[in-house]
Amino acid sequence: MSRKINNEFVNQDTTQLEIPLVLQRYMDNLDEPYGIKDKSSIFVYANKAYHDLLNLPKGYNVAGRLDSELPATTSEYASMFKAHDRLVENTGKRRSSLEIHPFGRDQKLRAYFFDKTPFPDSSGKTVGTFFHGRKAEHLSLRFYTKGDKAESLLLTLPSNIFSEIEWMIIFYLRSHLCRKEIALKLNRSEGYIKNLIAMIYDKAGVTNTRMLIDFIRENGWHRYVPEQLLTHHHRILP
Repeated sequence: MSRKINNEFVNQDTTQLEIPLVLQRYMDNLDEPYGIKDKSSIFVYANKAYHDLLNLPKGYNVAGRLDSELPATTSEYASMFKAHDRLVENTGKRRSSLEIHPFGRDQKLRAYFFDKTPFPDSSGKTVGTFFHGRKAEHLSLRFYTKGDKAESLLLTLPSNIFSEIEWMIIFYLRSHLCRKEIALKLNRSEGYIKNLIAMIYDKAGVTNTRMLIDFIRENGWHRYVPEQLLTHHHRILP
């Protein structure tokens, strides 16, 4: 069975996704946001803490709905959340994002890490995603963004096409740093960075940074921010 939402058909058959009652009761009593979605990114369950985080109306239930349908400020980021879900399902691994939105009943701009992992059925087959939100308390918002702008950022490698250090270099190139500045940031020689940039260009099939940036955006990888930059108090947005 399917239904059409925003000119897109989504699978509404969630019969394969059954939540053990003991797990649901456990999450019901937790004070951090937890929830589960099916493989169409339709909510199957979310606890009260998640409803409070999104400032949803009293008695509102997210089950059976998409992010885009929720009466919350996060609804405009639904396509990013859906891409995050697919990344988790396709890789079979935990993938995290940094969500900066007006959160809570007072709707103040806050930062939350959202960890998503594959949710399996009794046979071990992935049938959805399990998510958990946790406050990003170790840094002030000025390290995440400017002013009152909301953001949704991916913190784990979006692809294995590049190594971790190459992804770091790509981030700095997107932030308009030159080779010398990148070398200082990474404590490497300028020649070493030059060689890695050449390797990055070769892997991406491009010949300059502008083309590389376009390549990253075309693949939906422009939301990636190396988590090391957060733990070391760097501003992550140019």
